[in-house]
Amino acid sequence: MRVPALLLLPLLLPACQSNRSGGACGITAIAGATMLLQEFGTPNQTLATPPANLPPRLVARIAAGPAFEAEVGRTADQHWIVGVEGSPPAAIHPGFGVLVLDLTGRPRGVMVYESRPLRDAPEIGRLNIDSLMLPLLGIQLDPARFEDPHCPLFPDSVLQ
Repeated sequence: MRVPALLLLPLLLPACQSNRSGGACGITAIAGATMLLQEFGTPNQTLATPPANLPPRLVARIAAGPAFEAEVGRTADQHWIVGVEGSPPAAIHPGFGVLVLDLTGRPRGVMVYESRPLRDAPEIGRLNIDSLMLPLLGIQLDPARFEDPHCPLFPDSVLQ
C-alpha cells in the first residue's frame, strides 16, 4: 500500500528542523547578522562601557560569512582588543565589530560588519583583523532575538 508523500510530511518535519544545516543555516546567518544590528535601536541593550571580564578566546564571525577564532586582550586604557586569527575572503572589507553578550553577561562572540560603525554607539575597544584596527561596539541581549539555536552564529567548534 502506498502512502501519499504529503501525509508523511508532518512526520518528517521535526527531524529536518532538529538538524538544520547548509542553506537553512546560511539564510539564518544572514538574517541573524541583520537583526543583530537592528537591536541597537532597542533601549538599554547597547553597551556604554566595556564589560569587566572576557574569556581569552572568542569566536569572531564575518556577517553572513565564515567564523574565526579570536584572541582577547586589553589596551592600556582598559578597553578590549579582539584579534581575529585568519583573514576574511578578499572581497570582504571589514568596517567594525560588535561584541555580543547574552542577558547574563556571558560573551557569545564578535560579529564583524563591512559597513561603517553605527552612529552614536560607544566604542568599547578595538577589533584587529588583518592589518586593520577597527572600532569594537558592544550589545547585550537575549540570543533568541537574533539566533536560531540549531544554527549558532558563534559555534564553539571554532575554538581550538
